[in-house]
Amino acid sequence: MDENICMDQQKRKDLNLRLGNLILAISLATVPTAITYGTLSIHGLNICRDLSSKVSPPIKIKEDCDKAAWDTTKSYIILIGFFITLPTWMWFYLSMKKKDTDKK
Repeated sequence: MDENICMDQQKRKDLNLRLGNLILAISLATVPTAITYGTLSIHGLNICRDLSSKVSPPIKIKEDCDKAAWDTTKSYIILIGFFITLPTWMWFYLSMKKKDTDKK
C-alpha cells in the first residue's frame, strides 16, 4: 500500500517537474522566437525591396510583396516557437531529473 502511494507521489512530482519546466522554457523561448521572427521579417522585406527595384515599372509590387512576406513569416511563428522551446524544455527537464536522481 505504501509503495503505491510512493509511486503516485513520484508520478505527481514528475508531472509537476515537466509542467514547471515547460512553463519556464516557454517564457525563456519568447526572446529567441521574437528575434527569429524579426530576422525573417526583415529578410522578406529586403527581398521585396530588391525585387521592386529590379522590376520596371514597379506597379504596386512592393506593397503586395511586403504583405506576402509578413503573411509567410506569421504562418511560421508557431513552428519557430516550437523548435526553440522543445530543446530548451528537454534540457531543463533532463537536468532537473538528473539532479533529483543524484539526491537519492
